[in-house]
Amino acid sequence: MHRNTFPLKEHLKSKSVIEQLYANGSSVTAFPLRAVFMEQEHDRLQTVAAILISVAKKRFRHAVDRNLVKRRIREAYRTSKHPFVEALENKGKKMAVAILYIDTRHNSTAFIKRKMEKLLESIIIKTGLK
Repeated sequence: MHRNTFPLKEHLKSKSVIEQLYANGSSVTAFPLRAVFMEQEHDRLQTVAAILISVAKKRFRHAVDRNLVKRRIREAYRTSKHPFVEALENKGKKMAVAILYIDTRHNSTAFIKRKMEKLLESIIIKTGLK
């Protein structure tokens, strides 16, 4: 039985890792989500997968709208992460992932959850973890 949690240690906060991720990372898209990801050395991250969630101010001017979308993305990741994390654990790898919201409209939580599952599956396939 898996616990659907997203603790602080799974949040990507390291400025150097984030800069390296955007400079050298690969990306996949499952509209309205885009992921930029990169494998990391074992000593750089505390957990198997470190996640950054970003919603651009350019797309949603009001903070309440950005926060709503980020909440929905966090919820979708929290409930969909287990196959992704297990694939990383089985291969003994660690990964930094930035999840970006690229639409200008609100979408339902169920829609974002379906797209999150597709996005994480695309990362698994692109990195050869499956």
